[in-house]
Amino acid sequence: MANIQFGAITTTTVTARQDILNYTPGASSKLKLIVVAGYYTTWSVTEANLGTVYIAVSGVDKFEFRIQNTDNDTLAGLVILPFGDGIQFSGSEAVLIEVTPASTTSMRWTATQVYDQ
Repeated sequence: MANIQFGAITTTTVTARQDILNYTPGASSKLKLIVVAGYYTTWSVTEANLGTVYIAVSGVDKFEFRIQNTDNDTLAGLVILPFGDGIQFSGSEAVLIEVTPASTTSMRWTATQVYDQ
C-alpha cells in the first residue's frame, strides 16, 4: 500500500532552509519517489533562479538542486526523483525537504514523498 506525504509553503523571505516537508517513515517503509515544485505566486516572464532545494536524511544532506523560472513558462519548476525498488528505512530516519529561496518575491513550494509499505 502506498503512503503519500505532501507539504507546501509560501515564501517571502530568503531565510535559509525553510521546511517544505518533514516526515519520518515507519519501519520497513521504502521511499519510492520524491517530487518538488517551485513557482512564483504571480506569473513572471523573468528568467530567474527561484531557490535551492535540499533533501536531508537524519540531518545529512543527500541532494541539493536549484529550481528555475523560465521566460515563457506558466508551469512550475519541477524535479522528480524516482528511486526504483525504493530506499529502505528503519523507522527512525527523518526525511526533510527544505528550500532557501533566491529572493523575497512570493513563491510557492510543494513537496511529495511516496512510500511503499
